[in-house]
Amino acid sequence: MSLSKIVLSLMTMVFVNAAAASRAAESPYSMEQGGKTTLTLEEKGKVLTLEDTVRNALENHPSIKSAAERVGAQQAVLRQQFAAYYPTLSLSNSYRTAKSNSDPSASDAYASQANFNLTLYNFGKREGAVQSARETLDATRYNLKTSADAVVLSVKQAYYLYLQAIALVRVAEETVRDRELIVRQARAFYEVGTRPKIDVVRAEANLYTAQSGLITAQNNVKVAWVTLKNAMGLPDLPEQAVPAMTGAVVESLAESFSAARFPLSLEQSRTQGFAARPELLSFEAQRRAQDQTIATNRRSHLPDILVEGFYGRKNVSNLHGKEKVGADTVTTAQTTFPLKQEWQVQLSLNIPIFDGFRTTYKTEESVRTYYSIKFQEEQQRQQVALEVEQGYANLVSSQERIKASKAAEGAAKENLELANGRYQVGVGSIIEVTDAQETYVRAEVDYINSLYNYKIEEAKLLKAVGTP
Repeated sequence: MSLSKIVLSLMTMVFVNAAAASRAAESPYSMEQGGKTTLTLEEKGKVLTLEDTVRNALENHPSIKSAAERVGAQQAVLRQQFAAYYPTLSLSNSYRTAKSNSDPSASDAYASQANFNLTLYNFGKREGAVQSARETLDATRYNLKTSADAVVLSVKQAYYLYLQAIALVRVAEETVRDRELIVRQARAFYEVGTRPKIDVVRAEANLYTAQSGLITAQNNVKVAWVTLKNAMGLPDLPEQAVPAMTGAVVESLAESFSAARFPLSLEQSRTQGFAARPELLSFEAQRRAQDQTIATNRRSHLPDILVEGFYGRKNVSNLHGKEKVGADTVTTAQTTFPLKQEWQVQLSLNIPIFDGFRTTYKTEESVRTYYSIKFQEEQQRQQVALEVEQGYANLVSSQERIKASKAAEGAAKENLELANGRYQVGVGSIIEVTDAQETYVRAEVDYINSLYNYKIEEAKLLKAVGTP
């Protein structure tokens, strides 16, 4: 080997060692954005964990707040139905004055009375209405749980995609540094005349492509953070650091993901989903509520037993009235006050005879609504089974992809090292090196994607079985 080649090999080793040292000393989440390095975890002093994102979402997301208000509204509806057990009290006051052309006398009438009305018994109508409102309240609470589960899944997916975007930025940064090193090597070889100019041009083109990929990856981090903020319901939240993912941590996670087994079998997962999914529980509560509505509508043919009464005072006065006294007619005046006492209590039995078939058609409406809910429940049950089976299959597939992508990354790394070594000693070509770099980058990206896809599929399966 010539002296010039030995010198170039030593220079290359220095460049490689310097790049490795720079990579080891670099913070895992520092990146260049607009000429300014982002703050490290120690500088920020705050780490956003998955638990933080879920808690923030449950406390701040508008869809959860809206569902909670619907629960409050249904609680008010239930209290309204309880009003049928209490008497109705009202107070009325009136004044009337009247005068006719045929009678020159005028009359004034004053009345003030308290009215009382109470349903003693209506053959279960009010009981059915109360129970229907109570079951509807349960359904509304399950709908709140459904909204919360959807938000939890959404925020988990956004969090993992944010971590994934950051990890891909690290890959893009490493790719840029590696290709910068190849450019320096190609230029050094060209300057001493051992390599043609095309090696330099090709290496520079690959470097520019890597730099473009880094810009895209950095922008993807910004987009992922905006998505995560939206998932939490906090659009103004400033960007925060996330737990550091060192190489050792990633390897440990990969091993745990590959060896992990979902605690339930497919059949157990399906059974768990049928028993715990709030959507199915909501439909079940709606059916119970509709049962009560049907019974209440049918009881509309039955009578109501009421007690009614009033107590008050009133009087009517005749002003300038005419009265016969002997042979003479004299003008008299009847005073209004004091008012005369008056009260009444009555027990009523109201029997519906015919209401234009309103009760019949209301009953038919409630029966058809019941079956509509039942069919919706069956459709949702099929959807739950589909989500569980898909989630279970995807989770198992994700585990296998982690193993395969890890093996592919190891092989691509070894291939890159061999290609670099061959190029450094003047045996390999620049095309061989760049192809090896491309293969290794794709393998790294696939490996990182497989790790975070596993966590996303796990979150989907947990949601599918009703325990997000």
